[in-house]
Amino acid sequence: MKPMDFTHHRPIKCLWFTQITILLLIASFSQSGLAQNKGTIGVLVSPAELAEIKGKAREGIVPYHQNLGEFLYFTDSLMHAASQWQELSGEVIVHGRSSSDPIQISSTGGKLVYGTALAWHLTGEEKYAEKSRELILDLTDTYGYRNDAEDSFHWGAQGILNLARGGTPYIYAADLLESWPGWSQKDKLQYQIWLRDIMYPKVAWASRWRKNNWGVAGSFSSALIAWYLRDHPDWQLKEISPKVQILSPEDAFASHNRYQIGRLLTSDEWKMDGKVDQWGILPNGAIPEEIRRGDDPIDGDHLPSDGSGTHYTMTFIEHLTAHAEFLRRQGDTRLYDHIAKDGSGSLLQAYLFVVDNPIKSHCFTSNRINAMYFAYDYYRHPALLSSLKQCGPGNISGQRLALFGRLTRPLTKTQ
Repeated sequence: MKPMDFTHHRPIKCLWFTQITILLLIASFSQSGLAQNKGTIGVLVSPAELAEIKGKAREGIVPYHQNLGEFLYFTDSLMHAASQWQELSGEVIVHGRSSSDPIQISSTGGKLVYGTALAWHLTGEEKYAEKSRELILDLTDTYGYRNDAEDSFHWGAQGILNLARGGTPYIYAADLLESWPGWSQKDKLQYQIWLRDIMYPKVAWASRWRKNNWGVAGSFSSALIAWYLRDHPDWQLKEISPKVQILSPEDAFASHNRYQIGRLLTSDEWKMDGKVDQWGILPNGAIPEEIRRGDDPIDGDHLPSDGSGTHYTMTFIEHLTAHAEFLRRQGDTRLYDHIAKDGSGSLLQAYLFVVDNPIKSHCFTSNRINAMYFAYDYYRHPALLSSLKQCGPGNISGQRLALFGRLTRPLTKTQ
């Protein structure tokens, strides 16, 4: 199926054509054996790991038992609140350039769809899987994602960021539903087509152009979509801006992972849309493109305030950690390990610039600190452990992309 041009409105939705296409593709893939993909290592956690967490919680082991109870309370509360959400369908218009609109692709929506998929594995209760499926499929007749003050979609619209951050945990969830009989091949294919045709062109723009946390989310989201479409190697992923190009899922996966590495670099060819005269992650760990959002100097040796520049720095790190953890699960640790010859481009150094700065350190906020559970699980750096113990435990959910780290990578008594 030829990808559509999503810079324009879609006046007629040919649902009958899409349904026929889905049925034909299912038949073809079933015959070839490609439809059989029940095992998963997970994006941030696997079913096997969740089964281990479930078992330890049942035995009352600290902190698994307490974490699970807090997690289920949080997820049940979100499920109850979601019963009042306005239906998501058709053209989506983001009101007030808000990161919380529509709520389905806000941080709240992302936590709910992923949280319910986790909860199904942790409890065996199908109500959670059913809710996760419902939320995923609700996306599949949506399009547009323009700002309400504009007559048509434009590159830079708030909807791009909302999809890259709030829409990406839907892929986490869909992957965890693979072993649930209620998640059919028709469901998966319907979702995959939407990812290819609606979400991918938008988040790919952020990956190619944005230097800040928008771009981090965009590169991760784009790479993850390509990975989730890996059972369709002949599909074409169309990018419209900043230049028109068509990639296979395999090539898109490699390309967006490369762009994420490039975003960390300080060299001229990777300035992208950087707004200041320094960019990337500096050798001391500072991230100028995020620090500029506050009042602190972009080339300083510490963050004097706990203002916007500090919080945006944490957001960049949180998004990047999710991508690093995903690749780690693929046997690829390049984002965790990357460091240029001059010491720039290091995720670990970005953490240390914030939490282990000899002049002034900062605690990660209660939601962003979830990312540090993943980072510590990989690095085992004493400064990260000390910060977790001094500043944690944080909330159970996380911020936007490195979600539920405290639940899935908890600190134990021996640490």
